[in-house]
Amino acid sequence: MRPTILLLLLTSSICFGQSSKGTLSDIKNKYQLIRELLDSNALRQHHIEYSCEDISEKGAYTLYYNSSELKHINHTYMQGHVKYRDEFYIWDDELFFHYATHKIWYKDYERNRSGKRQMINVTLTLEERFYFKDEKIIKCQFKDFENRSNKPKIKTNYVRNNNIGCDQAQNALDKFHFLLKYKEIKAEDACNLPRSITRSEPQDHIFINAGMN
Repeated sequence: MRPTILLLLLTSSICFGQSSKGTLSDIKNKYQLIRELLDSNALRQHHIEYSCEDISEKGAYTLYYNSSELKHINHTYMQGHVKYRDEFYIWDDELFFHYATHKIWYKDYERNRSGKRQMINVTLTLEERFYFKDEKIIKCQFKDFENRSNKPKIKTNYVRNNNIGCDQAQNALDKFHFLLKYKEIKAEDACNLPRSITRSEPQDHIFINAGMN
């Protein structure tokens, strides 16, 4: 490869890296600003709670506005032993960050120091993060960790994110656009809200982590 071509490729790579770093920094700043507004209860809220008998689900859906501008959507719901949370962070009517968590509860058995078999409670947490610029995906991350009732609690801040493929990013955008179309949804229609995306089936994680696979 010619030195001139190599230099151009290297320069392009450096510029892209700097641009990506600046974009992520901008996303972080916008996220922190919205979180400060949320934590200080400075945003107007539209909140509904609902239940869906057909799928034995209960949920809550909240829209947060700064004046008339939508800044945040929070959708939580529970199916069986799995609790889902979808959070959408919005700037100028565009999604710039999507955060999803799944918490799965189940019971497992372990032997204590005396060799006696005991039942413990386990919470498996899965988290997904999608970063957007002009509604084009620029980064995707995933993490999972579990807390067992017989061990010290693990917090998400101490678990490293893993960069992953972004094949689910379009699903996040589709959900966001659906929610934008039906902003002031009524409780009787909330069962039609789009549900959380998953990297893999929660039941598989239960079997794997409980040693039942």
